[in-house]
Amino acid sequence: MGNSEIRFRGFAACCLAAIVLVAAGTVRGEAPEPETDGEIWNRGVDLYREGNLTNALAVLKPLILSKTHGARASELVGAIEFAQGQKRDGNGVAEPLRALEGAATDFQTALRSNPSDPRMNRNFTRAADRLPELREQAHVEKVMKELGQQDPSGLLGAGVRDARALMAEFPVALTNAARQAVARCEAMAKRAERLSDTWIAVKAGVAQSVTNEQQAMTITAQVEEAREATDAAAKGLADLDPAAQDSLAKAETSLTRFWKLAILPPAACDEAILSQTNSLIAAETVNGRDWQRESLDFTRAFRAKFPMWAQAYEQQAQADTNKPPFTKEAQAEISALATEVEKLQIELSGEEVQLGQGKPERKGGGKAADHAAKEFEALRKLVRIRELLPKDKNGGGGQNQQNQNQDKQDQNKDKNQQNDQNKDQQQDQNQDQNQDRQQDQGEDQQNQDKDQNKENDQKEEQQQNAAEEQKDDSQIEDMLRKAKERNDQHEADKKARMKKAPLPANERDW
Repeated sequence: MGNSEIRFRGFAACCLAAIVLVAAGTVRGEAPEPETDGEIWNRGVDLYREGNLTNALAVLKPLILSKTHGARASELVGAIEFAQGQKRDGNGVAEPLRALEGAATDFQTALRSNPSDPRMNRNFTRAADRLPELREQAHVEKVMKELGQQDPSGLLGAGVRDARALMAEFPVALTNAARQAVARCEAMAKRAERLSDTWIAVKAGVAQSVTNEQQAMTITAQVEEAREATDAAAKGLADLDPAAQDSLAKAETSLTRFWKLAILPPAACDEAILSQTNSLIAAETVNGRDWQRESLDFTRAFRAKFPMWAQAYEQQAQADTNKPPFTKEAQAEISALATEVEKLQIELSGEEVQLGQGKPERKGGGKAADHAAKEFEALRKLVRIRELLPKDKNGGGGQNQQNQNQDKQDQNKDKNQQNDQNKDQQQDQNQDQNQDRQQDQGEDQQNQDKDQNKENDQKEEQQQNAAEEQKDDSQIEDMLRKAKERNDQHEADKKARMKKAPLPANERDW
């Protein structure tokens, strides 16, 4: 092998190595070409067919924004989410609701690309029509977590008090300035919404306690009607609609009626005492109902539930030594007093009708005095019953203290919210007053400035006029003075000429 051949082979090897290095560098330096929308669509469809829905959604969701494949991707993603929304895993409806809301949104996006497509219209309708039911179920689940474990009697009692408070506050709120009226009515609307949630817990309690299917259906229908009235009140309050007062009245009536059915004996005794006291002092009636009849209703509720409640209390007292005893003698005395009170109140209710639905005057003697004496006697017996009822260490009278504490917390929370609202309203009112005061002060200052300027102008004008008048007077004086001076000068000149004139010949002194 010659030297020339060796040199040629070396040169060829170097060229081949250079070509390989250049090719390798080119491969390493080039980025992979991005997927087209069609390739992304095919990959997402493959994952969907394989049943890998999670990754299929991850691939297809960004494709919804594509101009070429957006409608197809929206429809397929909506179908996947719709299927997920149909699943129930026993953990509530929060996740199915989220999936179904996403499906409705995606079907709507697909429908916008072709509004006349019947399939797309059908898909969107199927998803959207199921949302109200799922949203209601999700709301019920949330309310039951908050209120499901509380005593229905306590919930209804708090609802009655709040409904009555709303009835008293709403007409006053409408008399405020626009901004304050809107703020107060919106806050009251939220309170009415919480009253509506009370009916959800009551309905669940009825479904669990009533075994007669027909009776359960009747009571459930009444609960739904009361809830609709409460919802209407909330909407009316938010809209500042005076008709909300009628809805509040219906809600308060329904709450009171159910409360009388669910109330426990200690609370029933307290309400009977309160109503009897209001009747005695001739307090204003509540929602058109007479206080004497209200007291009678609570007394009847007490009598109906007292035996079973007393028996259950005895069993609890045996298991819990911290509970105060409740003797048979006390129970017998309470039963006898309750019977006497009911008879008295029935008689008093009849006398109220005979007295013309009005409260008797306490002027001494006659039917009015007898009526008042019977009212006081009924009240005295009710107070005695309350004294005989067992009281726990916190004065709960055998009621569930936890429910009482929860009611107090709710009341305190509402009170704090109301206080905060009142503070905000007061601040807004103060700001408005300050602004009005500042504006008035500014206007007054402007008016004062205008008056001052006007006065100054008048003074300047007067001064100018006085100066002009003074100037005129001076000029006149000058003119008169000069005229006098000229006259004096003329006279002096005349005398001088006369002195210099020669005497006539006949007057000469020779």
